Amino acid sequence: MRPGFWPLWGWPIAFGLLSATGLLSALFSDGWGDAWSWLALGLPVLAMAWFSWRPRQAGGR
Repeated sequence: MRPGFWPLWGWPIAFGLLSATGLLSALFSDGWGDAWSWLALGLPVLAMAWFSWRPRQAGGR
């Protein structure tokens, strides 16, 4: 059984949009834009670190 579009691609699209807005904000704005760029670029890195360092579940998943 194949998963639907959003369950499969929802998080990658969200992280891509976060990264794109963070990069644009870092390039074109100051003040709040700097804070947004740190947040938007840091969240995908934190998510990757979280899922790579957490222990594996039994059962192969």
